[in-house]
Amino acid sequence: MAEAFDILWYELAKEGKESAAFAPLARYPNTSFWMVQSMAGSSDFRNRKLGAMLAGWITDPKYLALLREMLQRERGIFAGDSLNANSVGEDIMFAATRWTESEDSQTRSAGIDILAGMIRDALHGTPWNTVNWAIGNLHHATQGKHEVFQELANATDSQMEGQKFLQNAVIALRQNDQHKLARLYTPPATLSSLNPDDAGYSVVANLWMAAAQAEASINWEMQT
Repeated sequence: MAEAFDILWYELAKEGKESAAFAPLARYPNTSFWMVQSMAGSSDFRNRKLGAMLAGWITDPKYLALLREMLQRERGIFAGDSLNANSVGEDIMFAATRWTESEDSQTRSAGIDILAGMIRDALHGTPWNTVNWAIGNLHHATQGKHEVFQELANATDSQMEGQKFLQNAVIALRQNDQHKLARLYTPPATLSSLNPDDAGYSVVANLWMAAAQAEASINWEMQT
């Protein structure tokens, strides 16, 4: 597992290419869900980041509470370790944005709820440092039609104190500056692929194989 972590983190995630491993892995939703839960509970923020990255590719309706649970966990961590909680929060935000791009209405709605929740957090004591991107991505996903935008427009200076990026986004909303709001849109990384001659391919392929076997076992147990 340590070898797989090294490949996922150093060779893929740090290069923005984690989707090459995680998109195929998410085809096994039960196994992927178990993996995300395991990573989300880690004391190592890098594991939690990887868990959030993988969660963005899981769209099985059974598991749409996944990002909400991860976000709630990071809220609890924030007070004592805002640096690493913010880092994980960024990947939760991107995972939620990926959900908002789904053709499935339940998945889309779940992603919208996460982005709105992170925006409300920033107004009420948990200042995520990518809240401006959450605003831009939610605005893009809903064409600006979400109740949280009125809450932002009515936000007080004290609610936004020390959050320059949030303040700038709110100014754009109040001025209905569509150009600035469009510039805030920051989509997740595009889908990458792995070739057999790429570094770490065999390790990732073994991970896929193990996930497929675990999925078959889980499905068998669910049917008996």
